[in-house]
Amino acid sequence: MSSLRKSSVEDEYWDTSRASAKKNKAFNLFDDTVSVETADDLRKSKRLLRSFDDDDDESTDTINWDGTPSAETASRTPQPTTVSPSPMHQPIKSSLSHDKTRERLQPIQQMTHTRSQSFTIDAQDQSTKIESAGNVSFQPDSGSMLYSKSQEKLSTSLSNTSLNNQSIHDVVISNQPKTPQTNDPKKLVEQIQFLQRQLERAKASGGSKIPVDETVQRIINGEQYSLEMYKSKNDKFALLDQAIKLHDGNAITAIILFIKKTIKPSIFNLELQRRPVAANHLISYMKAHFDLKELEDLLGMLGRNEEAAMLKYKQAVSISDAGAKLKSLDMCLRAHFSANPQLSSETPLLQEHIALLERQRPIEDSDRKAELSGTVMMFKQYPRKASILNMSAVTTLYYCCFYHSSEGENHLACPEAIRKQHQLTDKQFVWTALSARARLKQWNSVDELLTTKGWFGGTKARAVIGFDRVCQILNQCNPPLEVLTKYLKLIDNTEKRLELAKKFKCHNVVIETLASMKDRAQLEFYGRKLQPGTIEARSAAAALNNSSIKWKN
Repeated sequence: MSSLRKSSVEDEYWDTSRASAKKNKAFNLFDDTVSVETADDLRKSKRLLRSFDDDDDESTDTINWDGTPSAETASRTPQPTTVSPSPMHQPIKSSLSHDKTRERLQPIQQMTHTRSQSFTIDAQDQSTKIESAGNVSFQPDSGSMLYSKSQEKLSTSLSNTSLNNQSIHDVVISNQPKTPQTNDPKKLVEQIQFLQRQLERAKASGGSKIPVDETVQRIINGEQYSLEMYKSKNDKFALLDQAIKLHDGNAITAIILFIKKTIKPSIFNLELQRRPVAANHLISYMKAHFDLKELEDLLGMLGRNEEAAMLKYKQAVSISDAGAKLKSLDMCLRAHFSANPQLSSETPLLQEHIALLERQRPIEDSDRKAELSGTVMMFKQYPRKASILNMSAVTTLYYCCFYHSSEGENHLACPEAIRKQHQLTDKQFVWTALSARARLKQWNSVDELLTTKGWFGGTKARAVIGFDRVCQILNQCNPPLEVLTKYLKLIDNTEKRLELAKKFKCHNVVIETLASMKDRAQLEFYGRKLQPGTIEARSAAAALNNSSIKWKN
C-alpha cells in the first residue's frame, strides 16, 4: 500500500508540474526553432501580443538568449536588463541565482529580451529611430531590448503621424503596384510564347456558338464578332450563304477568307465552284492585294482560262527588262494562248508582240552604239529622245522611217518590212511615213510617197488619207509655199480647199477657187484685204476684170 500511495503521489506531482510549466512556459521569439518568416508573420498579425493576453499586464517574463529564465523573472522587477554592445550571437550562460546573475551581468552586460510587442534597441553611436509595423526604435540611453504592451498605441500614433506628414502624391506613388519589367530576351520570348499558348487555348475553347444570322449581322454592322466558334463545315458555309443572301461584300470577303484558312483546299475549291458570287469577291480581293500566284491557280481551278491568260499577259508586259519580258511573253504564249482554242483570235496578236520585241532589240542596240560613237550625222542632227524598246508598231514604223528610210527590205529597220509583217494599213503607213519625211523636209520623198502609177504607164498623185490631211501634216513642218499650193490644188472639195487656203494664207489658191466658184462679191472682199501692188493683188484684179467668167452675183 505504501508503494501504491507513493506512486500516486509522484504521478500527481508530475501532472501538477506539467500543468504549471505549460501555463508559465515562456515563449522565446529568438529560439532556433522559430524561423525568420514565422517571426515576421507573428509580428505582422500581432499573434505575439494575443498569445500573452492572459498574462498580467504589469508582469514581464525575461529570458536569456539560450531560453533560460533570467534572475529578473524571479524578482519580477520591471527594470530591463542592460545589453552589451558586443556581438549579439554569442550564447551567454545565466545563473538561477538572483545575486550571482547580477554580478555576472555587470561586467559582460549579458543581452536578454522581454516578451512584448515593441522593441527598443540601444547602441552607442546610433540615434536614428525607425517606426514600423514591429515598432522598432534605437535609443542611446537604454541598453535593453524591451517590449511593452502599453507602447502599442503610442507606436501606432507615431506611424500615423509620419504618414500624415507625407503628401498625397507620395502616398499614391508608394502604394502603386510595381509591374515587373525585364529586358532579358529569353524572358520576353517566354512571355510571348505563354501569351500565344493562352490565345490558342482561348480559341480552342471557343464559347457559346452564336446563331449564323446574328454573326453575319454583326459583321455588317461593324460590331465585334468571332468566327472561331464555328468548327463544322456546314456552319462555315452557312455563314457564307447567309452573307451572300444579304448581298454584303465585306461580310462575304471576311467569311470566305476565314473558310479558306480553316478548310482543306479540295473541299474549299469544290464549294467555291458552287458559289460564283463568293468566287468573284475572292478574285477581287486577290487582285487588290496582288496575290497573283494564288489568283492564277484559282482562275485555272474555276475554269476561267481566258482571265488566267490575260492575267499572265499583264504580268509579262509589266516587266521592264526587254529580255525578261520576251521570255515571259513566250512562256505565256505556249502555256495559255496556243493550247486554248478559245483564245485563237488573240494568239496572233501575242505573236506579233513577240516579233516586234525581237525586231526592236537589235535595232536599239545598233542605234545606241552608233549614237555613242558619233559617226552618224543623222543622230547628231536629230538626237534620239527615247528608246525604241516597248514602243508600238506604228511608233516603231515612224522611228524607222525617220532614221532608216533608205534601208532595204532585208534589213530589220526597213519600213516596208515592218509594214508587211505587222499588217499595217495603207493609211497608217502613208500618214506615218509622210509625218517623218515632212519633219526631215524631204519634199521630193514626199512626192514619191504620194505618186502612184496610173493606167497606160502614167503617174498621178494619190493620197489614201486625202490631200486635205496631207496639207495639214505638211503645214505643221513649215513647207515651201509652192509645195503647199501644189497639194492644196489637189483637194477636190472646193469649200474645203477654200477654207484651208485661207487658213494657210495661200492667196493664189483662194483667188483661183473664188473665180472657179464665180463668186464676185467674195473675191472683191478678199482683194481689198490684200496689200496693193503685190502679185496676189494684181491676180485678184485680173480675175475680176475677166469677161469670160459669168459671175453669179
